[in-house]
Amino acid sequence: MGSKRTAKNLWQDYLFLTREMGKFLAREEMEIFHELLQQREDLQTIIEETPDNGFRTSPEGRKILALIQQENQSLMNHFQQTHQKVKQHHQVAQIYTGGNKQPVGRRSWEL
Repeated sequence: MGSKRTAKNLWQDYLFLTREMGKFLAREEMEIFHELLQQREDLQTIIEETPDNGFRTSPEGRKILALIQQENQSLMNHFQQTHQKVKQHHQVAQIYTGGNKQPVGRRSWEL
């Protein structure tokens, strides 16, 4: 990779990854979601090591960061909803697969 990426390029990539995470979370494709999350965390490290040169405080930088913040909030809201749904499904599955120590309808077996 010959050319060095600027803070602007890195933040644009960060926004792109955040939006992609939302798409895969909406489809409940959690494996890809987690891969994108890891890529975004790796990118965050690169961003922290790259000179900012005033990008974050520029009008364009503030706009991109505001978009990222909005996407993150949407992502967190969706993630919480998905987590609740998965938790409820797990609880129901536990009931039907033996999470309950007493057999359901035990009296029907006793004559």
